[in-house]
Amino acid sequence: MPESFAPSAPSLSMLWEPTDPVEALTRRFRFESPTAVVGWLSDVLAEHWDLALSSCERLVISSGNIMAWITVGERRMIAKWSMHTPVFARLAAIARLTHWLDERGVPVSAPQPARDGRLQLELDGFSLALQNVVPGDLLDVADAAQIQAAGEMLAILHTELAAYPDVVPTDEAPGSGTQLVGNDFRSANILWASGRISAVLDLEEAWYARRVDDLAKAAVFLGTRYHNWAPTPPDERDAFVAAYQAAHPLPDEELDEVQGIIAKHIAAWPQ
Repeated sequence: MPESFAPSAPSLSMLWEPTDPVEALTRRFRFESPTAVVGWLSDVLAEHWDLALSSCERLVISSGNIMAWITVGERRMIAKWSMHTPVFARLAAIARLTHWLDERGVPVSAPQPARDGRLQLELDGFSLALQNVVPGDLLDVADAAQIQAAGEMLAILHTELAAYPDVVPTDEAPGSGTQLVGNDFRSANILWASGRISAVLDLEEAWYARRVDDLAKAAVFLGTRYHNWAPTPPDERDAFVAAYQAAHPLPDEELDEVQGIIAKHIAAWPQ
């Protein structure tokens, strides 16, 4: 670590679990304190990205992942790493997919290549990626313009994912009539800024499904964030589906299925 860098303790919290974050940090990730995380991350950024860490403002733990909001010079960035070894190959594949979408002009938070060109690094028992912070607020489903843009963006995402030339590893082989979909298109993963969607985040749940199934799921879950989930209200769901259909029409027989699939999701919602 550079002698001029004196790490300070960032805030530490859990994204959604009712768990003590300090205990989770030590037990899951083997760091004795948030300050120890900052020291480790400073060394990693210097060695693998030639970047000098200026500050680390907060750390957030989500299951087997840590997200660190950091400043490098004047750049706001996020470092995210996982300790769950079985998903390392999949994380590398998702990093390649996200980089490809960025090159195609889809608004995503693309991983920043390390010195050796890798987008996802495996080191010290972790799988880690670095990306720029994208400005914006979480999608607001009470805003008709944002609902319209979200439907159109999901249509764009489906179109591009259908053209992706590589295979993303999943637990099951792709079924007939399916394509690659994001599988987690909702407010927590969509940023809005300056009158447009500025980024679609977190494609870690990508898998193979029919477009109609991903559209119906997105319509139900679109308003969800991190806590107090509830289905998207009916009028907003219908506007979202209509915007999608106008941009990337489903066959008539699949469009007829949408409301039935939505009803199944709502029926299964915890009461």
